[in-house]
Amino acid sequence: MEKTSKRAGISLVALIVTIIVLIILTAAVIVTFMEGGIIEKAKEAVFKSDIRTYQEILAVKNAEKQIELATGNGEGVQLNATELAEIQEIIPEFKEEYKDLIAISNGEIVLGSLEKEPYSGWLADLGIELSSEAKKSITTNLKVGDYVDYNIAGGTYRITEEERSWVFNDLDKGSHESRTIDFDEGEDIIEYQDINWRVLKNDGSVVTLITADPVYNICLYGKKGFFEGLNKLDEICQIVYGGRNLKIEDVNEVLKVNVGEDVNPSYMEAIDYTRIEMEAGATFGDAIDHYGYDVSQYPESVNNYRDYELSYSYNKSIVTKATEIEKEIVFIDNEYWLSSACIDVCFHDDAYFCLRSVNANYVMGQYWLYRPSSLENLQEFALVFGLRPVVTLSSSTQIADVTGDGSSASSPWQLK
Repeated sequence: MEKTSKRAGISLVALIVTIIVLIILTAAVIVTFMEGGIIEKAKEAVFKSDIRTYQEILAVKNAEKQIELATGNGEGVQLNATELAEIQEIIPEFKEEYKDLIAISNGEIVLGSLEKEPYSGWLADLGIELSSEAKKSITTNLKVGDYVDYNIAGGTYRITEEERSWVFNDLDKGSHESRTIDFDEGEDIIEYQDINWRVLKNDGSVVTLITADPVYNICLYGKKGFFEGLNKLDEICQIVYGGRNLKIEDVNEVLKVNVGEDVNPSYMEAIDYTRIEMEAGATFGDAIDHYGYDVSQYPESVNNYRDYELSYSYNKSIVTKATEIEKEIVFIDNEYWLSSACIDVCFHDDAYFCLRSVNANYVMGQYWLYRPSSLENLQEFALVFGLRPVVTLSSSTQIADVTGDGSSASSPWQLK
């Protein structure tokens, strides 16, 4: 009689159950690692071990300096380093990933220019804090939007008799577009005014300040106002405040705006302007070439302004990448000039020459200074806006021993 042979094996159900159990166990292990912070703790242990190693190396280096001083074989100068290459020259084992987190001051490891968690907390566990110099550093302390008590021995700008035909200090600011203007009413002196300043930018190495509000009301008029106004606005700011006037490039950098990609460059889509049809950044020359404009009627060679950008505007509500404090700095109640030229081009062989400006809700480029529709019909206009001087602080500037916290105009950072 034959015996039937039986083969041992795993059923499909058993295999599925096994796989499910393995998945559950794997997930449990991952959760344990994540919740228990095992990876983070390992990273912390390595970091602290590296710092202790660096401190031991520095202790040896400091001892060598003291021996040099005692034996007269060296200057015994304290070790100081902030840049990666300088630190690695003293501590060859120093890891590049720690740059800006750590510096060497007077032979000791200190917190560098970048306070970054969790590293700052781990350094604090080791008793390592900011150096006394770093604690007073403007790049370490000043944040965008902070108020700063910045005072300089400002100068005085005197407008010449020739300039008074197209630029002056308008004490009684009127409409932004005044078709008739009395040049005798303007002042020819622009002098330093004590005003509140705020932090416009801080990239970790350079701090840029801007006046909290516009200063003066500068009137520019006509063709000269367009072609010479850019340099004149910057020249006034340089002589009176030691800086320059705000530019469209500053505004776009602060607001993190890429015109054409982030925002619609048109301000009034119902009007068929060339700038709506062309890509953002297009120039007057591009419009001439694209549409075949007849530019023979313009009073100056078209080559003088081919490179000026076409006008574009955007409003406060569509700037989405900037913080509220960044928008607060740019969009203020008072209108002010930007040292940036642009041109509006319409479809009836006409052009409007503008300098850009900003008000409480818009960055604009549609207010024109002159319209050279023909040699016989040159239309010129007057525009009155404030100035927004911008200054760059020296990297050696420090926070004063007695200072505010920069949170308001009544508690500004004090500098020395």
